[in-house]
Amino acid sequence: MKHQPAARLRARIIGAVAIAAASALAVSGCATGNGGGDAELSKDPVTISLNWWGAGARVESTEAAVKLFEKEHPNITVKMQSTDWGSYWDKLATTVAGGNPPDVMQFDQVYVASYAQRGAIADLGQYDKFLSTSDLTKNVRATGEYQGKLYAVPIGLNSIGVAINKSVFEEYGVPVPDESWTWDDLNATAKELTEKSDGKVKGLDPFGGDTPSLTLWARQHGNQLFDKNGKVVLKQSVLADYWKYALAQIKDGVTPSASQLAEGTNAALDQSDIATGKVGMTFIPSNLSAYQAAAPSQKLDMLPFPAAKDAEKGWQYLKSSMYWSISSKSKHPAEAAELIDFLTTNTKAGTLFGAERGLPANPAFQKAIAPDLSPSDTIVMDYIKKVTAESGEPAPITPVGGQDADTLLAQIWQNVQFGKTTPEDGAAQYISQLKKALSDAG
Repeated sequence: MKHQPAARLRARIIGAVAIAAASALAVSGCATGNGGGDAELSKDPVTISLNWWGAGARVESTEAAVKLFEKEHPNITVKMQSTDWGSYWDKLATTVAGGNPPDVMQFDQVYVASYAQRGAIADLGQYDKFLSTSDLTKNVRATGEYQGKLYAVPIGLNSIGVAINKSVFEEYGVPVPDESWTWDDLNATAKELTEKSDGKVKGLDPFGGDTPSLTLWARQHGNQLFDKNGKVVLKQSVLADYWKYALAQIKDGVTPSASQLAEGTNAALDQSDIATGKVGMTFIPSNLSAYQAAAPSQKLDMLPFPAAKDAEKGWQYLKSSMYWSISSKSKHPAEAAELIDFLTTNTKAGTLFGAERGLPANPAFQKAIAPDLSPSDTIVMDYIKKVTAESGEPAPITPVGGQDADTLLAQIWQNVQFGKTTPEDGAAQYISQLKKALSDAG
């Protein structure tokens, strides 16, 4: 599962280009849809395009799946193109603004609302006779919805958890916490690991600069970052407490120092603190396999996100790792819908994809790939199943103008760490600037 935190952060910056291009569409009116309710399959040969980000194994599995699709649909030819994460969004913004986007495109949730609002991607409900989402649970399907309409079909599932380096725990005789652990348990474990190693290993890398973990923290305290109407509803006190918790860990010496944390912000996975054994725990999305591949000599495992003692059930939620969407300008939306249907419901395609795009959103795919999963992917599958069973409604999709929420959070969090601002003032600043960003975009 190769969806790295650094890549997501970079996406927020590149996203400004995409949003600007989508805004241009709204002004020019060139994103008008094709009346999907009237879409029909062509009897003549048709060529459609499919674009995604990713390389290596993703290219090989996608090309193999498309060949299977073309074999079952001999009159449809699929032109494929893959690029790296950053180039993908830059190129997509340009092609959308130019009125020549790919028919089917891989999407990230932070951009769905922006492209949907501008009319650049299609309401997929128009194509339900070609594209079935009945295999998906209601909560999973909802992660691709904007204002009650489905614009993106979830491909894989993701959730923030805590990666633990069991090799370090075993070396210093520290027991691995129980899965029902609390924030107090996390602190106690971090302190014990730091003390038993005489400071050679810090207990953990703290959270503080990413919205997925902030959202989970907020949901445990009866709050959210955004509401269903796309408004910022995060309470200043909730964000301040989120930072105070992590700040106390830094001050207690159970984490690297603020300067060490800043130096490691953009480190490659094989140089990350968890991979090199410098810390025993770290917060990550459920892409443990990427970390394990980067640290083959270490024994990694994953624990659930800790819970507040008084947290009500349903605070957990699933996040889609990525989606498939259709351009509203597609000349062949029925064929595009059939391609997405094949890629998300055909178990042969699911077997080819494995867990590379995240644990499959389709339960039938999960069952099909289970026997061939690596040990770390098996850990992730078990983890996601537990999260699924405990999840409430998904967090509202990132609204238009919110694409830089992570970048802004990380910037202010770093100021808090270095004492340039207090958690309370930093929280007020974050909420104010985020509200302004949404207002300006609206």
